[in-house]
Amino acid sequence: MSAVARPAAGPVAVPTVEIYLTDRLDVACLAPVRAVLDTAVLLRPDRLVVDMTRCVGIDAAGVALLLDLHRQLLRVGARLTLRSPSPRLRRILRISRVEQVLHVVPEETAASRRATEPTGSTP
Repeated sequence: MSAVARPAAGPVAVPTVEIYLTDRLDVACLAPVRAVLDTAVLLRPDRLVVDMTRCVGIDAAGVALLLDLHRQLLRVGARLTLRSPSPRLRRILRISRVEQVLHVVPEETAASRRATEPTGSTP
């Protein structure tokens, strides 16, 4: 899992913070993931995106962490988005009925969005 986020000294509101999960989201990695997510929440984003493209699995502890994060963001008027979970992860989220609560953006939506975004090159 990789992320870069540093809390500011005073109240800060940023439009979007993105976190990229690069391994399983399970009980074994809960503490470091929670620390990164807590730091991201300190930035007071309007939207926190958790990219799950490279997340290979999730257990009940990971689902509980996402639900807790969702509630925490909801209390401050922010939104959690899960981006690009694999079909296997989507199935787990659907079976656990988390998909009905969390905003999940499927792979094809995220891929098509990236395809239409500017590359950042200057003419």
